[in-house]
Amino acid sequence: MEVFLNGSGRVNHEITQQKWFGKNTKIMQVSTFSGQEMNLIQKSDEEPNLYVLNYLGFKTDGILGIETAKSLAPEFAKTVLKKMSESIN
Repeated sequence: MEVFLNGSGRVNHEITQQKWFGKNTKIMQVSTFSGQEMNLIQKSDEEPNLYVLNYLGFKTDGILGIETAKSLAPEFAKTVLKKMSESIN
């Protein structure tokens, strides 16, 4: 079976991948992994040094430091996609 991107898939994959951006970058940033949005958000005002990654309905525990969270994002995306793939019979 051959697989092709449809119109919206092409648009999603043409977006710059794995580049973080946001208005208030200390609280929340967004990036694209495999054509899907991932966000990185400060866990809470009470724990401002902890960040959570969210991707395709999955999330991480609190990660200490925004740069650490960004560096873990590619592996998190791969883990999520693998977990999703394994759920298909």
